[in-house]
Amino acid sequence: MHANVRRAIVGACVVGAAGIVALVTIGLFLSIGQPWGTINDLALIVMTAAIPFLMLAFWELGGLTPTPLARLAQLTGWLAAAVWCVTHLLFVFGVVDIDYTMPATGAYAVEAVALAAIGMWIAGANLLAGPWLSAFRWFGVAAGLGLVLFAVGTLIGDKDSAMVYVGGVFYLAVLPLWALGMAFYLVRTTAVSAPR
Repeated sequence: MHANVRRAIVGACVVGAAGIVALVTIGLFLSIGQPWGTINDLALIVMTAAIPFLMLAFWELGGLTPTPLARLAQLTGWLAAAVWCVTHLLFVFGVVDIDYTMPATGAYAVEAVALAAIGMWIAGANLLAGPWLSAFRWFGVAAGLGLVLFAVGTLIGDKDSAMVYVGGVFYLAVLPLWALGMAFYLVRTTAVSAPR
């Protein structure tokens, strides 16, 4: 198994585990309050920081995108994840402010644009992946489009908009499930294709 695929499997497991923690802690924050909000923020940072490692599998195993465009997509995905993580860390440390009750502006808008880019990357990479991915690609396309929906919802609405609610389910439930599914899929696929 290639090192990039091994990293992708670990990254996928981290995305899935951190996403589950984020889902549980957002529920606790909404019902109890702090410190669950901060724990949720940290879990989301870990989840987002691990996504680029999962992106490596799509690079390693190939797809329908010509190499120069695939490199540009990798760079864009990694950059979007880094921007989101840095911006959210600044929020956690109180350097920037995010008002979830209003349409996204400032740092919140930066996060939304970065999240939309990550979602488009996930949807596009799954759609254009080579035959190694098979029908599982459609779950990834749905996860990616859900992130885009959430991001757009935060830009044009507030936390109570339907787009944010529906996109939030994809962000905190479907994305982690897709990542865990990808970890399992990569282990199984690379084990089957490995020379004996």
